[in-house]
Amino acid sequence: MTLLIKNKKKVLNLKSLDALRGLLALYVLCGHARWLLWAGHSEWKQYIHPLWSNIIAYSSGCFRYGHEAVIIFFVLSGFFIHLRVSKQLAEKNGFQLDIVYFFKRRFHRLIPPYVFALLLTLIVDLIGRALYPTLYHAATGDVLLDNNFVNKGFSWTSIIPALFLLPSSLGKDFGTNGPFWSLSYEFVYYLLYPLWLTIRRFGTWHGYLTGISLALASIWFLPSSFIRSILIHYPIWLSGAIIAEMVVRKRLPKWTILISCFCSSIAFIAINLNLSESFKLLFYTLLGSSILLIVISLPIIIFRHPLHRFLEFLGIESYTIYICHFPLVAFVSAWTIETFGARPMNGWLAIGTVAITLLLCHLFFLLCERHFMHSRLKIESS
Repeated sequence: MTLLIKNKKKVLNLKSLDALRGLLALYVLCGHARWLLWAGHSEWKQYIHPLWSNIIAYSSGCFRYGHEAVIIFFVLSGFFIHLRVSKQLAEKNGFQLDIVYFFKRRFHRLIPPYVFALLLTLIVDLIGRALYPTLYHAATGDVLLDNNFVNKGFSWTSIIPALFLLPSSLGKDFGTNGPFWSLSYEFVYYLLYPLWLTIRRFGTWHGYLTGISLALASIWFLPSSFIRSILIHYPIWLSGAIIAEMVVRKRLPKWTILISCFCSSIAFIAINLNLSESFKLLFYTLLGSSILLIVISLPIIIFRHPLHRFLEFLGIESYTIYICHFPLVAFVSAWTIETFGARPMNGWLAIGTVAITLLLCHLFFLLCERHFMHSRLKIESS
């Protein structure tokens, strides 16, 4: 979403948030392609490779942070959902949320592409199961692949939750489409938003401390479950909301990028340590909010760069890319394993599949999602 926020004679252009969404969607796609279409690290080490090949292989390890990418998606979601109300709060005239309009708008924007992705997953997976069953039946002999694909399929524990907008909530993915799990979190956060706004009316800290308290109470008192995981991630989503309130109230200081870079670096290091769940929650929130602040604070001149324009283009289609890519990549992986007995020892197939998947997702976007896009939002302070 392209936004202009005029505040104290300074235009804060949030255009780069489209580019960020494009980058995140591309990152998740590349990570899954690397995992499904390139031999694992332990297998790779058994053979001698030229230096340049080793450098590329070890560098590709940067794509293993898919969960962190989804964390940033959560922050972006909280930011955009709360942005309209944040404008009303900044004007100090109170705020109103038309709940019926809010949910109609969310339904119109998200559900048709979601249904399209469900049908795509069903069709591609059924064809793949018939032609190349080994991967789909979790019988490859690769522990990592099999442990993941054993939870994928079309049982009632995967179909029923997906039909009620809660995919993967019972521990089984709808077909191969594992990335659906984050959509169930998003749908619950949308349901909670009007209730949270009611608490937010009493004051800023009432709303945000409520979210933090729910997360901490879940960590301490609830057993491992879908509800527990959703509440643990809730402060991450709310961190995007509080950033929305920040950017419409006042101009961000010039040192925002430096501080945010430092905070994101600390958070990234911390989440790779053996920390308790509550501390990981803190650093995930810090990572996601810091990345968002960095992108918001980028100079406007960067928007002219061709790479930025390409990522911005992907950002417009990022929802389709995210919810449609996995069955396609899994299908190619299933063919490879069925034909050659294993994933390839080089990354060329992964690179080619990423390119083809992006083209197919562009076609899917034109067929479906573009018809449900909302008009761009422009917010100007009075």
